[in-house]
Amino acid sequence: MEITIGINANHADSSICIFSKNKLIFAIEEERLNRIKHWAGVPIESLKQGLEYCNIKTSDVKNVTLNTNPFSNLNKKIPYYLTNFLFSKKSKEIIKRQKLKFNLKKELIKHLGSDFKANIHYVDHHLSHISSAFYPSGFDQAVGLTIDGFGDFCSFTISECSREHIKVIDKIFFPHSLGLFYEAFTQLIGFEKYGEEYKMMGLSSYGKPKYKDKILNNFFTDKNYKKLNLNLFNHHKRKFTYNFSGEPKQNKIFNENVFNILSLNNEKLSDTEIKDLACSCQYIFELMLEKVIDRIIKLNFSKNIVYAGGCALNSLANMKIVKNKYFEKLFIPYAPGDAGGSIGSALHFLSKNHSSFENLSTPYLGPEYSNSYIKNLLNDYKSKNIKINFYSDIEAIDNLIVSELIKKNVIGIFRGRMEFGPRALGNRSIIASPCFSDMKDIINLKIKKRENFRPFAPSILDNCKNDWFETDFKNFYMSSVEQIKKEKQKIIPAVTHIDGTGRVQSVSKSINEKYYNLINSFYKKTNVPVILNTSFNENEPIVLNPRHALECFLRTNMDLLVLENYVIQRI
Repeated sequence: MEITIGINANHADSSICIFSKNKLIFAIEEERLNRIKHWAGVPIESLKQGLEYCNIKTSDVKNVTLNTNPFSNLNKKIPYYLTNFLFSKKSKEIIKRQKLKFNLKKELIKHLGSDFKANIHYVDHHLSHISSAFYPSGFDQAVGLTIDGFGDFCSFTISECSREHIKVIDKIFFPHSLGLFYEAFTQLIGFEKYGEEYKMMGLSSYGKPKYKDKILNNFFTDKNYKKLNLNLFNHHKRKFTYNFSGEPKQNKIFNENVFNILSLNNEKLSDTEIKDLACSCQYIFELMLEKVIDRIIKLNFSKNIVYAGGCALNSLANMKIVKNKYFEKLFIPYAPGDAGGSIGSALHFLSKNHSSFENLSTPYLGPEYSNSYIKNLLNDYKSKNIKINFYSDIEAIDNLIVSELIKKNVIGIFRGRMEFGPRALGNRSIIASPCFSDMKDIINLKIKKRENFRPFAPSILDNCKNDWFETDFKNFYMSSVEQIKKEKQKIIPAVTHIDGTGRVQSVSKSINEKYYNLINSFYKKTNVPVILNTSFNENEPIVLNPRHALECFLRTNMDLLVLENYVIQRI
């Protein structure tokens, strides 16, 4: 067997993927197993699960790729480190991080055994990102764009991508970063945990860009807005630390000077100030993205664009690319962030020997569980106040689900292989009817227990999308927010954000037949080809296995749970 494993290790959103020759056969994030959001470290449990699920012996693994390269950008790293961090606590941190990369094989042998003899290949972080987008896109050529916090001392790249090679033609280096700028404002308004930028994005529609001019005039030091005013940031300072072991943590990226510049009280921000800061930051990010787009257009390399990196998760900003008439096609992968770097590093390595790949279009790459497995598990729950029914007919289950949705009930769906990436796409989802104006509040009250401003996604039949949304982007992975047609907004209020948009998922029968058929059943009963979709969890990583799903169902007020062919209801 020719087995290649891609790994994102010692970084947030640790993950693995497995390729058999040129076919992607498995992918999973470590957080789904240990239940710690964005977990950072070496994803040993993911490796074990993947090898077991795919029936692969440790000795069969020939190559392991890592989505970072200690030798990348040395001409920039070394002078900067020597000038700024030599003999400081920071230098020890840097050396420790590099040692972790070089010691990866030892760590894998320690946990997997001496039979593990694979070769380790280091792939530049941004090349991994762009590979995760270009090779699944199906394009023969494209402009590649990567924007993130940092990876291998770099925060931004523009690349020329073809089947022959990926050529990076522009970079922005540490300490300057549009991703860090966005993260700093996320912290500033009170979302201080790692990876909460999506909350600020959701909140931004409720405010006004009151602070945009102050930000433009003070937070950047060049006319192209590539360079941050470092007097307002801490991330480049000797005392700044972050923990990429276990739950990711880091110090405040911004410093107290920010409050003076923005004329804010550093003790407490008002709700209006928070909303306006979120709106202003989102405005600036979108403005910067438009400037990047202008630079790409001037290259005149390709009218196809692929986009990855953590900032590609900003679905609101992505609408700027979708609506730009220069580009004929846009592709953003289902895992554009660091988790997807495991796939990207493997693809970049394998592209040297393979001209094409299989199974890259599906995000459903995790484990699935049989009805017999679920039956045995349910024996542990007989004492609970639940009713369990088994249906051999999938259509009968779908009809039951639809009837419950129409009754305004909220349902957990657990079917097939688990999604890879940050978004639930129908196999580990909580669903509801989008037709009730108070449904968002109902789900937040019953299950999510989260901020009430956060929107829920519309999953729509792909052949109906043009009738309901203003753009015709094939949005299979919730990559972009799109404008819902005005006359349709009142029909699906539960998935219509305050600004009239929805973070849409186009559901294709070829990608997820079961989910497509379910939505189609709802469509036949209601004349609405849309279902409300949110991730199956309660302030935790998306559920991995049937036990996680059952426990979430029991501790919340979810009305119905579907576990493959089993339907669980409360008595």
